[in-house]
Amino acid sequence: MPRPCRPVPFFLIVSDLDKGVFTVEGPMNDDMPWNKAVERAQGVGRQVKCCNGGRNRDEAISSFSRTYGLRFVERGSIVQPTID
Repeated sequence: MPRPCRPVPFFLIVSDLDKGVFTVEGPMNDDMPWNKAVERAQGVGRQVKCCNGGRNRDEAISSFSRTYGLRFVERGSIVQPTID
């Protein structure tokens, strides 16, 4: 019998375009709490977005910073995940 597929942990990039910053959260298997936090921030008019950062935190930081020119900030400093 085949083994159940286990999710591969990944990092999530959260950016705040109003402040020109981004952070890399994780590793995680489920980004739903972060997506909800980003939606809440957007609901009050903030320009906050998130995207998959892949499996390597250092590469995600380097690539995102180089590509978008945003400044890296500490984890949890843009939004906090929601546990419903």
